Amino acid sequence: MLRALLLFAALMGAAQASPVPLVTGLTVTTAIAEASGDYESRKRLMAREDAGWRLSYSTSLPGDDGKPRTLQSERLLHDADLATARGYRSRFEADVEEDYPGTTALGASTAVLQELLASGKSRFALVGEDQWLRSALPALAGGLLAGGGVSFKGELQRQSLGQLSVLVNGTMQMLPVVVASGRFTAKNGQTMDAELQLLNDPANPLALQWRIGKATLRAVRIDYPAATSALSSTLTQKKRVVLPGLYFDFGSATLKPESAAALPAILEAIRAAPKGVLLLEGHTDSIGDAARNQALSLARAEAVRAALIQRDATLAARLKAQGFGSSKPVAANTSLEGRAQNRRVELALP
Repeated sequence: MLRALLLFAALMGAAQASPVPLVTGLTVTTAIAEASGDYESRKRLMAREDAGWRLSYSTSLPGDDGKPRTLQSERLLHDADLATARGYRSRFEADVEEDYPGTTALGASTAVLQELLASGKSRFALVGEDQWLRSALPALAGGLLAGGGVSFKGELQRQSLGQLSVLVNGTMQMLPVVVASGRFTAKNGQTMDAELQLLNDPANPLALQWRIGKATLRAVRIDYPAATSALSSTLTQKKRVVLPGLYFDFGSATLKPESAAALPAILEAIRAAPKGVLLLEGHTDSIGDAARNQALSLARAEAVRAALIQRDATLAARLKAQGFGSSKPVAANTSLEGRAQNRRVELALP
C-alpha cells in the first residue's frame, strides 16, 4: 500500500504542479492570536535525510513577564509516515532531536487525505501544541499540559472542498483545501471538537488551519525557494515588492538565521534595479503601542539593510531604511492572515 500511495502522489505531482512543493527550504509559519500579539511558530524542511526529512521547529511567544520566550527543536520525518501515518504531532519538545514514527508534523498523510476524498472519512489522531491547546481548551489546559502531550483520537469527516487565503512567497494566494471535522477523545475521556483544513494536494497535504472552540491555529505564511527573477520583475513593474523569507522573533528586530536563504534573491533584485537609492520599508500590524510599532518596524528594516550590506558593502550608499509601524496596512488587522500580511519588509523604488 505504501508503494502505491507514493506512486499515486508522484503521478499527481507529474500531472499538475503542486501548489506548495515539498522541497528543501519549505517554511510554514502558523499563528494563533494572543492579547499581546500573534504567537507564531515556524516549521522548516532543512534537508533530505535517509528516507525522509530533517525538520526544524522554532517559535517565539509572549511570556507572562511580557518578554518573548523561544523554543527550538528538530525532528525526523519518515517518507513512510508522510504516506500512511494516522497521527499528526504538532507538539514539539525544547532543544532535542525528536523521532516519532507513525506520525506526521506538517499536516496529514497522503492516505488520510485520499480517504477523505474517496469515502469522506478517515481515522486520525492529534497531539497539539501546548500554546494552542491552552487557548482552545482553557478549562482543560492544566490537565492537558501536565500530561506532556496528550493524544486525541477520533475520525475526521469531510465537510466540504474550498479555498483558503495564505501568503505564499510574499503574495496572497487562494489554496485548495479539504475541510474536515470530528470529535476527538483522550485516554482520560476528555474530548474536543475540531475542524481541520488540509491542502488538497496528495503530494503535500499541509494542515493550513485548525479550529477548536473559539481558538484558531492558522498557516499565515508559506515560503519556499523559487525563481530569483520574480523579485526583480515585481519591483520593476510595481515599484515595490514584499521581501519573502525574512523572519523575526515575537516583538524582536533580530533577523533569524533561516532568513539567510532569502538574501541572495534580494541582492539580485537590488543589483538589477535602476541606479540610485532603494528603500527598505518596515511595517507592523496594529496590535500594541503605535510608537513601539513604529520603532520596531524601523529596527527590522535596518536589520535587513545591515544583513545585505554585510554581504555586499557597495550597497551601503544605495539602501535607506524607513519604518512606518502600522500606518500603511495592506490588509485588515482583524484576522490572523491580515495581520501576517501587514508584518512585512518591502523593497521600494523612491
